[in-house]
Amino acid sequence: MPKFELFDRNEVMEKATNLFWVKGYEATSMNDLTQEIGIGKGSLYNSFGSKRKLFDACLSMYREGGIQVISQVLNSESDPILGIRKFLDFQTENLLLDPYSKGCLLANTSAEMAHDKEISDFLLENNQILKSKIVDYLSGTHLSDQAEAIGDAILIYTTGVTIITKFMKDPARLKASNELFLKSIQN
Repeated sequence: MPKFELFDRNEVMEKATNLFWVKGYEATSMNDLTQEIGIGKGSLYNSFGSKRKLFDACLSMYREGGIQVISQVLNSESDPILGIRKFLDFQTENLLLDPYSKGCLLANTSAEMAHDKEISDFLLENNQILKSKIVDYLSGTHLSDQAEAIGDAILIYTTGVTIITKFMKDPARLKASNELFLKSIQN
């Protein structure tokens, strides 16, 4: 007899993602998950296999959303400096607006679980995907000869911003830092 899920899978994944994002993987118990997402342990195991498989699915869903956002924001500007500025401003504003100071799920996961080979491989793959989006965006522009280095610099810089905004909420400092970063890639 086929299994039927009596819940909205996307809603469950969003709730689980948020819980992992706030608490981290290790600190999130099965009881936390079942209370937050509103399904029993049996249903969770039948639908996702394990806490780790649910976490992996949440990371993948989060990554896909991030890829879409970076593509949309960058591609909304034909001038590469304006596109990068728009992306940095978008990221900074969203981080500052988060009342829970969650940062980025992938950056948090990196800090917590980079020792895990599967997680490390996933994070490296994510980094390469995001970098390729930036490099593709910069191809054919006056920055194309530096696109690889700029892609790395953007990812390193934005990861740092993601972490610092967990405890520092000064928009003026972040705006000034974004401007200095932009100047550094213009030269």
